[in-house]
Amino acid sequence: MSLTRLVEAVSEDRGRPIELKMAELPPGVCGQWRQYTDRDVFVIQKGLPAWDRTLAHELGHLVLGHEGTPVVEAARENAEVASLDLIGYMLNQRTGCMGPGGEDAEQEAEDFAALLLYRLGRLPSDRSSIVQVRLGEAFG
Repeated sequence: MSLTRLVEAVSEDRGRPIELKMAELPPGVCGQWRQYTDRDVFVIQKGLPAWDRTLAHELGHLVLGHEGTPVVEAARENAEVASLDLIGYMLNQRTGCMGPGGEDAEQEAEDFAALLLYRLGRLPSDRSSIVQVRLGEAFG
């Protein structure tokens, strides 16, 4: 089974569409899971050399039930004290995943991605190869 087919299967199982979209994201952001009232969208940084790793990571957030804070709510709560640059940064983050316990959600999504790609035969079992993939994503 391919990773994109697995995303389709999760979508079918949940009865909720999942769209994949490539787009320019801010520096340091490889992917996002955007939740809308009628669908989910996985946005992957355009030109990312190992986009499947990022897709698997975002799928991990969904499958593991990570919620985060709705972006509009997070922006509204912080708009009075935040600069425009900070608001722009916040709108491009999975708000609520970092902070108290948030590091755990990111690590869980990373572990999910590594295991999933390994099981799909897309990632070597050698840990140094995983590090090389992540560095390639970060620095191009």
